[in-house]
Amino acid sequence: MPSYNYASYIREAIESVIKQTYTNWELIIIDDASTDSSLGIIKEYLRKDPRIKLVINEKNLGLAKTLKKGMSFAEGNWIAFLECDDIFQPTSLEKKMEAAQSGAELIFSAAEGFDNKNKIQKFEKHIEDINKYIIKLDKSMFIEGFPNFVYKTNIIPTFSVVMVKKEILAGCNFNPLCETALDYYLWAQLCFHKIYYIHEKLTLWRLHNDSYLNRKQYSWLRKFLFSISIFAQTVQNKNRIQQFFIIANSIRKRLIYFNISKNRIKLSLFNNRYIFEKFLP
Repeated sequence: MPSYNYASYIREAIESVIKQTYTNWELIIIDDASTDSSLGIIKEYLRKDPRIKLVINEKNLGLAKTLKKGMSFAEGNWIAFLECDDIFQPTSLEKKMEAAQSGAELIFSAAEGFDNKNKIQKFEKHIEDINKYIIKLDKSMFIEGFPNFVYKTNIIPTFSVVMVKKEILAGCNFNPLCETALDYYLWAQLCFHKIYYIHEKLTLWRLHNDSYLNRKQYSWLRKFLFSISIFAQTVQNKNRIQQFFIIANSIRKRLIYFNISKNRIKLSLFNNRYIFEKFLP
């Protein structure tokens, strides 16, 4: 659980872990140099439950480095994410551990948005579009063909619905061009693994104006280059010729998506050595 200046919410998040029906867990909280009363609240729980551990960053490192640091302290074989403004339903870990017995390597569930009405409506529309245009998520199942559509959109709504094997997560690159899309970047790298979806809302996802997503803004160019990196990740196991044409076609589509004119950016699919040398093996 990464923590940064969410004193108003972190108590609910910690309580939701303590109330889990599955009890063989450890909660590692990594505080990223909070300046509010978050640390005081966390330390209350350290005294109450020995399964809770606290790691404190001396300076603010950001989400990517904080998560990677926290993972190094984990003793178990599975990592279940919970952002400190979200809430687990009581059976969240139990249901995911049951799914883990099926051979899954990354498990995610549905989520229920709460807090901001407008943001909830946008989230529900996003899920509706996924079911209509990408993949129908209407039952618990292994996700077949994940690499074929992960570059289109992120079907996993938030870190807080995911549990993943530590050994495969440890092999991921944690340095996306857009840090707010770190989760999407990780899932693209893990898209060839066995992914299982639980059709139950096991996480309450707090949608609010002070969320991490709303704190950072990136230029259109950085977002554009990030989207290319997603394409590169999804075809990493194919040969270079296949990679070239898949990514070239994806770039063409993204140029249209971002409405980038020839006058705004001169991009040659065949000569842009920066893109292909950076993202292709």
